Amino acid sequence: MATLKDIAEKVKVSQSTVSRVLNGDPNLNVSDETRENIVTVACELGYKTVSQRYSKRQGDTGKKASVEEMTESQNLPERRIGIAQMFEMQEQMEDIYYIMLKNRLDEACFEKKWTTVMLYRDEKKRFTKNDDRPIDGLIAIGRFSPEEIQDFHQYTDNIVFLDSSPDDMKYYSIVPNYHLAIREVLQCFEAKGKERIAYLGSVDTLGDDKKLTMDPRYYYYKNTLNNQNRFDESLVIDCEMNSRSSCQKVLEYLDSHTPKEYPDAIFASSDAVAPGLVKALHEREILLPGQIGVITFNNTSFSEFSNPPLSSVEVYMRESVESTVMCMELLWKKNSLPKKIIVPCSLVDRGSV
Repeated sequence: MATLKDIAEKVKVSQSTVSRVLNGDPNLNVSDETRENIVTVACELGYKTVSQRYSKRQGDTGKKASVEEMTESQNLPERRIGIAQMFEMQEQMEDIYYIMLKNRLDEACFEKKWTTVMLYRDEKKRFTKNDDRPIDGLIAIGRFSPEEIQDFHQYTDNIVFLDSSPDDMKYYSIVPNYHLAIREVLQCFEAKGKERIAYLGSVDTLGDDKKLTMDPRYYYYKNTLNNQNRFDESLVIDCEMNSRSSCQKVLEYLDSHTPKEYPDAIFASSDAVAPGLVKALHEREILLPGQIGVITFNNTSFSEFSNPPLSSVEVYMRESVESTVMCMELLWKKNSLPKKIIVPCSLVDRGSV
């Protein structure tokens, strides 16, 4: 089946542009030629969801939609979904997990024929959108302060949180199963005979209410090892969640310890810190995985295409996004009791342990 990505690659535009064109977004500033190319390529590739979407409404027997039919379909009533990101663009570039999550969400909304509307922070750091048209729901990706969440309510009360849960009794939310993820990481290390397991990442991060709190990955790492009487504070390498900080902190750690004091393995709490970790090990000529094994978290291209490729915890973005869409539909049906969906994680083994 053709996807937004297929269309975007052929026309050489972003997936978001494809989604907005095919949804008839009047605020999108692209040339008429680009619009026509997107619609034409979508038809050529037989974008099946279009014919499926209108099969009942138009009595379609399964044939591909024509350019005229697809163009006309852009004028049909549609839902408008606001999307708010925790990170600013520069921060997203350092942690592409949130960019990938947003792209998956764009595609899922397009499949439902929902137009996505980005909310951005203004000069006062308050979330705003670039038109006065109402939105039917808002999906908030990441963690937000109580003040930011209150801002969301000026646009809609239909709010779903993706990757955080600020209030289990008030909001629908979708979060990864951190406990399961860390258990799989530690079990993998132990199965490979790794006893001294270091933690690399921020010990304290922004919690669900955007106040500093213990990072859930560190929490389960520390508690699990504590229960086994194996937790060692000296094996914690506290750094910011970016490659620059991780490289600096790992180098400082290695230079202040003898090789006999090095950990057997390192759990990098995000792919965002993985490039800095690998660079530091290379600079000190430490073999990976020969001397130190590594597992990361999020399983983005940072870990997949690292040298060597790194084992990583897969956070199921597609399933998380599908759950988000389902929760929004439940809100529209006035399902009053909020639900918190915890999505499992699994370890992708690439031999870096």
